[in-house]
Amino acid sequence: MELTQNNRYKKFTIEIEKYFEYYNKGLKKQANIYIKSFVNDFEKSVPKSERDEILYRLCREMLDEEKHEKFLRNGGNKCGYHISCHLPHELNRIVWDYLKRQCELEKMPQMRWIFQIYNTHHNPFDTKAEYNTYKILQKAYKHKECDQKTVDLYFYEQIQWLEWGAHHFPEGCIITKESYEATVKTAKKIIAEKYVCSYLKEALDYFIKLYDCFYKYTDSGEDFYKLCDKANISFPTYY
Repeated sequence: MELTQNNRYKKFTIEIEKYFEYYNKGLKKQANIYIKSFVNDFEKSVPKSERDEILYRLCREMLDEEKHEKFLRNGGNKCGYHISCHLPHELNRIVWDYLKRQCELEKMPQMRWIFQIYNTHHNPFDTKAEYNTYKILQKAYKHKECDQKTVDLYFYEQIQWLEWGAHHFPEGCIITKESYEATVKTAKKIIAEKYVCSYLKEALDYFIKLYDCFYKYTDSGEDFYKLCDKANISFPTYY
C-alpha cells in the first residue's frame, strides 16, 4: 500500500527518533551508522519533490513551531531570537542541500531558515565559508513575503553586532565607528519600515547611549563609568 504524504512524514520522524534512542544510550557509532543508512535509503526511495515537502515540514516545525525538541536540546539551545539546531550529520547534509536550492529560487521562509540553522562558523558543508547566510537574511528581509520572524531576526542581528563590538569596553571597541554607525542606521531603517517590539527598540537605545559614552570617553578622557551613570545606563548589560 502506497504511503500518503502525511504517513511518509510520520515514518520519517519515527525513524529519526530511533537515531536519538541510540544516541541517548551512548551508542553514538551505532546511531551514526543507522542515520546514514536511513538517509541514503530516503534519498533513493523517495522522489525528490516528496523529499522536499518532507524537509520543508521538518524545518517549519523546528524553526517556526518549536517542535522536535530533541533537535533543539541535544547540542543546541534556544536563545532570544536564535534557535540552534543539532541535526545528525547525514540529515544535516540533505537539509543544507534542500535549503540552498530553495534559496537559489528565493523562496521564503527558507531564506530565513538557512540563516537560523547555518549562521555559525561550524557548517561542515561550507568548509571554505563561501556561503554567506547573513546576506541571505538581508535578502529575506527585502523579500515581498518577509514575515515578522524575519524582521525580528534581522533586527536582533544588529543588536548582536553592537553587543559584540562593546564586549571589551572601555578598553577598546571590537568594531569600527563606521561599522557602528552603519549598524545603527540599518536598525533605524528597520524601525521606520516594519514593526519592531519595544524590547528590541529599548536594546537599540541602550547601545546607542553606551557607544556615545564610549566615544566621549575616548575623546575627552572622562571616566567611562561615570558617563554611563550620567546616561542612566549600566555596563555590562546583556540582552
